[in-house]
Amino acid sequence: MTKLGKLFYVLCFLIIVYIAFGFKVVPIVLKDQLIKNLDENLTQKTDIGKIEFNPLTLKIIIHDFKIFDSNDLTTISFKEFSVDFSLLRSIKQQNIRFKDITLKDAFVNVIQDKDGNLNLSNLLNPSLNEETQEEEKSSSNIEFLVSKITLDNANIQYSKEGEIPYSLDLKNINYTLYDLGTYKNSLSSNDLKLKLNEYTNISIGGAFKLQPLKAYGKVLVEDLRIKELLTYKKDLLNFDLDEKANLNLELNYNLDTTTNFDLKLNTNKFEINNLNLTQNKTALLNLEKLDIKTFAFDLQNQDINFDNIDFNNLKANMILNKEGINFAKLIKQTNTKEEPKTENLTTKEEIESKPWNVNLSNVRLNNNDFIFTDKINNNSTQSKNFNINFNNLKIVNSDIDLDTLVVNNPNFNFNDNKNDLFISSKNTNINLDKLSLKNNILDINKIDISKDNLNFNDKKSNFNLNTKKIDVLVKNLKIVDTKTSIEDITLKTPNLNFDDIKSKIKLESSNINLNVNSFLLDKEDISIKDIKLIKPSINMKDKTNNIELSAKDIQLHINNIVNKKDDLSINSIKLFEPKLDFLNTSDKTKIVAKNLDLEIKKLSNGKNGFKIDKTNLNKPDVSIILAKKENQIENEDNIKLDSKEVETVKKEDNKSSKTKLDIGPVNIKNGIFSFEDKNLPIPFKTTVTKLNGKISEFKNKKSSTTNLEVKGVVDEYGVAKITGVVHPNNIKLLTDINMIFSNIAIQNFTPYSGKFVGREIKSGKLDLDLKYNIEKSNLEAKNNIVISKLELGEKIESPDAVSLPLDIAIALLRDSNGIIDINLPVSGNVDDPQFAIGSIIWKAFVNLMTKAVTAPFSLLGSMFNFSEDEIKSVRFDPLEDEVGPIQKETLDKIVQILKARSEIAIELSPSYDETKDGYAQQKQNYLARKDDDRNLKKEEIEALILKEKIKIPNLEKIAQNRIININNYLIKEKGINPKQVILITNKIGNNNSSINLNVTKPK
Repeated sequence: MTKLGKLFYVLCFLIIVYIAFGFKVVPIVLKDQLIKNLDENLTQKTDIGKIEFNPLTLKIIIHDFKIFDSNDLTTISFKEFSVDFSLLRSIKQQNIRFKDITLKDAFVNVIQDKDGNLNLSNLLNPSLNEETQEEEKSSSNIEFLVSKITLDNANIQYSKEGEIPYSLDLKNINYTLYDLGTYKNSLSSNDLKLKLNEYTNISIGGAFKLQPLKAYGKVLVEDLRIKELLTYKKDLLNFDLDEKANLNLELNYNLDTTTNFDLKLNTNKFEINNLNLTQNKTALLNLEKLDIKTFAFDLQNQDINFDNIDFNNLKANMILNKEGINFAKLIKQTNTKEEPKTENLTTKEEIESKPWNVNLSNVRLNNNDFIFTDKINNNSTQSKNFNINFNNLKIVNSDIDLDTLVVNNPNFNFNDNKNDLFISSKNTNINLDKLSLKNNILDINKIDISKDNLNFNDKKSNFNLNTKKIDVLVKNLKIVDTKTSIEDITLKTPNLNFDDIKSKIKLESSNINLNVNSFLLDKEDISIKDIKLIKPSINMKDKTNNIELSAKDIQLHINNIVNKKDDLSINSIKLFEPKLDFLNTSDKTKIVAKNLDLEIKKLSNGKNGFKIDKTNLNKPDVSIILAKKENQIENEDNIKLDSKEVETVKKEDNKSSKTKLDIGPVNIKNGIFSFEDKNLPIPFKTTVTKLNGKISEFKNKKSSTTNLEVKGVVDEYGVAKITGVVHPNNIKLLTDINMIFSNIAIQNFTPYSGKFVGREIKSGKLDLDLKYNIEKSNLEAKNNIVISKLELGEKIESPDAVSLPLDIAIALLRDSNGIIDINLPVSGNVDDPQFAIGSIIWKAFVNLMTKAVTAPFSLLGSMFNFSEDEIKSVRFDPLEDEVGPIQKETLDKIVQILKARSEIAIELSPSYDETKDGYAQQKQNYLARKDDDRNLKKEEIEALILKEKIKIPNLEKIAQNRIININNYLIKEKGINPKQVILITNKIGNNNSSINLNVTKPK
């Protein structure tokens, strides 16, 4: 046998020995040594079913491996573990290469005891946990490659012992990894699938490189039950979560560490469903679905982007009680040791680090409910079915940008049962456009708020407010530090109702359009460029004070308002009111104002007092209408102040005003004033046009005075002028007013003449010169009344009319030119509760008229400088009937009066004195017959005279002769108009020898 043959046989023998040793001996040795070493180094026992080794392919398989404790409880096990080494390729390519590494049916049982210790952490013997010197790292860099790694049907079971046991199972774990290693920097692909507990499926697929580390792939999570994870810390949770709450995730990842740690994440699906939280069997939070359709995370660029986020049917129930708010108690508080404070040292790199960019687009909260119940104060707040949408929210550090925000709230209710206060609104819409928060500067382009209905009901105060379709528009809102500015604010509502049941005040308004321009709030300072109220209509009813007020199409413009601390200034106020109606429902008095054009210039109020530079009232048209009363009772007391009211006025007047007043002139231009009194037998109406006037400055200084001057045209041809000076603080200190009315057509006053004197006025003119002077509450008034061409008309039935023969009174008062000139002085103290100027003047006028009728000769005597006794009768001696010097003295004065007063007549009634004239007749008869008895004593003669018979016809004849002779003297000798002398012949008086004169109308 040659050497080559021997070598061949030796080699074959060695191969046979190697194969036999490898197939038979090595597995036995490996099994024994592996069990021995594991038992020595582990605290638990090890069992291996068998080991297979193929010395030709260098493939090793371990079967039925198991690590178990003393209770025969398996900790780690697997059915098969195989390693297939690629020897030839390793030699050829000079690297370590494995063809396949497979682990089948692996099982890991992780147990955490009550102290928090894991069984796996105690698996090694304590001796192996001692510190050892760290071996020097090999400088060699051996490349390796594993073609395939397979984890087949692995299971991991985790259980936690304690009062609340917890378990987690990772089942059916299947993992395949291709080309793992450093050789040629191969791209490794991997695929992981597993099942978490009963419902959750997780899969991870992708690829990665080790040098430099690169990875990409996709993570899929299906039906991850959130409660199964949270139960791990259930002892810290103070709420219950619905078992159906789950998470679905489809996440793509990309990692590249070539230059930097570049991590990118994005999702195709991110869902949380059926998130229902309860606490003590009370629902706290319900979320049907959170759907984030797009999520992108870029670590290198520090970008986080969310797009198309939907919160569907989010329901929150917040409760406040003595223990606090329920949401604050979701996590149980634990006692934690306070960590020592460390200095916050930031490096320059940290300060200059690139900020994170967070972008949220198309975020929608749909069909949400919010309930807040305050059990302490017994109130609740509910907002149901509201939606919130916002788009393009960008967050960079503390900077925020938002394109749009839309809030739709169809229903909001606030119920304060403790205070009986209830607020509700429907269909609230909030639209926000372009919000920016940069460098602590908030800038909002536009906020639009609208409500279909708002109700405010305060039952305790009997107060109710409701409105429909409120629209509020805010433009360019900006907040910088302590400054808040708004370019424009607009408030519109077609209907606003206010009802104060307690005060019996009801307010209804419509078409409110309020605009505020250039608003600025700087700390406590406020400035506004313009405020405009455009054409609203307001109706107000005050049943307590019997007032109704209505205004239509109001226009109010306030310009340049500045309020700094306690100082307020306004450049101008303009008010235009086309129509304002005021009604006193108790007496039906109505005031109607049209075309009010009011302008106030430069108003200020501050430490220096209240000041207005100038006030203009242009073309006002004001009407006062006194309605007819059903049961009117005129009483002088009605025009007197109640004593209590006077005392109140006194107290108010005596109070010195703390605020200085400086009100500039008030100008009235081209005004119209109308007065109508329907509370008369014939309605009365008069109008003052072309009303112009000026009231000088008004200052509440002790030495200041206010001048006034007003002029106008009364009806068609009359003129009115009022001038004077008043003390601005108290008119009782100083008032000097002169009111002149000229050429007033008094036929318009027929309604008043009919009511108070029972006659119409056909024609006539009236001039008034009224002077009122008050100094230290003492009034001195002069009322000069001149009436010309007065002619009365028909009688008017009126229960309030004075029963006087007015024709006679007028005739007595009127001079030869047909003019009545009356002077009615009035004096008194205005502090007297019984003092009322109107009542005093009316009494003086009535007394004058009464005196003219009841004592005409007293009035005539005062006019002609005669005494009443000189002209009221013509004196005759007994049996005298001829007009002699004594009678002529009286009659000549009567002649003077009759010629001056052609509208009056003298009425003569025959009269004799039965006693005096009768005795004279007896004596005359006795003396004519008994001349021889004259020597008798006086007493005897007197007795004889009285026995004479009185002849009454003779006395009546004398009485008749007296008035006939007076008539002849006046008419024939003095030329008096016969119509002015009236003889009464059908009645003869018997108690006076003198002829008493009566004033009457001519025949």
